[in-house]
Amino acid sequence: MAEHTGTILVIDDNRDLAKLLTQHLSSRGFTVATAASGAAGLALAADLDPRLILLDLRLPDMSGLDVLGRIRVLLPAAEVVIITGYPEFSSALAAIKGRVVDYLCKPFRLGALDGALTRVFGAAEIGGTERPVREGRAGRAALRMVGTSDASLALRVLIRQLAVTGVRAVLITGESGTGKDLAARLLHADGQRADGPFIAVNCSAVSETLFESEFFGHERGGFTGAVATRRGFVQMADGGTLFLDEVGEIPLSCQAKLLRFLDDQTLMRVGGGQSIQVDVQIVAATSRDLRAMVAQGAFRSDLFFRLNVAPIEITPLRERPQDILPLAAFCLDEANARYGKRVPGFTPEAERLIESSRWPGNVRELRNLVERLVILSMGAPIEARDLPAELFADAVVSALGSHVAAMSAAGAASAARSRREVTTSLSEANRAHILEVLARVNGNKTQAAKMLGISRQTLRSKLTT
Repeated sequence: MAEHTGTILVIDDNRDLAKLLTQHLSSRGFTVATAASGAAGLALAADLDPRLILLDLRLPDMSGLDVLGRIRVLLPAAEVVIITGYPEFSSALAAIKGRVVDYLCKPFRLGALDGALTRVFGAAEIGGTERPVREGRAGRAALRMVGTSDASLALRVLIRQLAVTGVRAVLITGESGTGKDLAARLLHADGQRADGPFIAVNCSAVSETLFESEFFGHERGGFTGAVATRRGFVQMADGGTLFLDEVGEIPLSCQAKLLRFLDDQTLMRVGGGQSIQVDVQIVAATSRDLRAMVAQGAFRSDLFFRLNVAPIEITPLRERPQDILPLAAFCLDEANARYGKRVPGFTPEAERLIESSRWPGNVRELRNLVERLVILSMGAPIEARDLPAELFADAVVSALGSHVAAMSAAGAASAARSRREVTTSLSEANRAHILEVLARVNGNKTQAAKMLGISRQTLRSKLTT
């Protein structure tokens, strides 16, 4: 069989079989990923966009048929080969035959698998024409949404569903640092306009006076200082996606101009007299409550409803704790690659502290912390003492929360005493951590403050209290 290239995902909890399939498929020139559960398999499928999925019907967490149903929504173009060692599935196999390329009953010969591979990857050999390459996947591999929680998986599925429909307006909401930018880029990369441009605009950085020129462009001489014709953000995104980050920051006086464009997809440059038709998908994101802003008169209701055609809400990290350690590991790999380091991971104590933190800055805060730890590391695993005092505070408060609540029943004075003890403990832990960081940088307070992510004045205050 001729060698082929492509990505294959094996979803099977039999590790020996998964290893055998990986070796065989790798020798054929394929990139192979494996998952031992349905949830892990669906998460990898969303990240890798495999051409072929080898799916076991009996998985430890869900039925393979349920996984197949989700795959058909998540990756409608992916091919699936069913693997099973249980004859009682024969009726189910007959029912799904039209939805899969083939099914293999264990034990099977690898030659039988090669036949399925030829049907999927060997169109040139058996049909005379190559299977069309999916558009817009060139940069897709660099975009990965990490997480195994139900919320993360549901988000992946929703993004894929909206992407394939070609919806023109999507509104992404969520706290700062949750990954709204990544969700927008995935919507673009997985959608019908993936080969077009992706133009990201920080709306808070566009002044009210320059809004029209920045968004819609201007003609030469259109206003004082316009020495040349210039395309605006909207025309730059023609055929692709315009990402409006922090859309709630657009001045109220400018919102009607954006609404007018959304209604008819036409623009007119400042100083111009000709309407220009464009084809742009608008993906807006905000960490603000736009409904509340509408009620306060700070955001137009008609613009809100026009943007909110397909809403996506990203859950804060504290509400999906299952994702924290996988994200930390991913950020560690990223930082190791960026700085040429080989930090092997986190100690169990450090992992417990990381997992118990509330991460008010969400994924961005976690990534920044891990990056700083990798920069400072000498190559050893990251220990609990390497982490900032705030993580100790979260862990102590979490561990003592139920105790303090119980003490309140015994009297307000006793509960207050417990709170003072906790506060004193946290202050001492904070001071010890700061002194350790200062020792690492030979007493340089400016460098220590930078490492701790606080100002020099705050550092001085913490040392004197």
